[in-house]
Amino acid sequence: MSTISALNSGVAGMQRGIAMAEKSAATIASAATSTSGNPSDVAEPLVELMMARLQVEASAKVVDTISDTIGTLIDTKA
Repeated sequence: MSTISALNSGVAGMQRGIAMAEKSAATIASAATSTSGNPSDVAEPLVELMMARLQVEASAKVVDTISDTIGTLIDTKA
């Protein structure tokens, strides 16, 4: 896998995580304004929100690692 494709994968993972977090947050917000008041209405979106956070964190580590690798390659070539 080239560094550019790995970088693209990391960025795409961050974008997917952010989209998942936005969807979960919207679901939580709409459940908070509903009249049912059932806590189980927000249980699944809260878990999904935590999963989204982990996905963004993991993808950010990929981007950071690739950035360090590219920096090392540039330092080596210079």
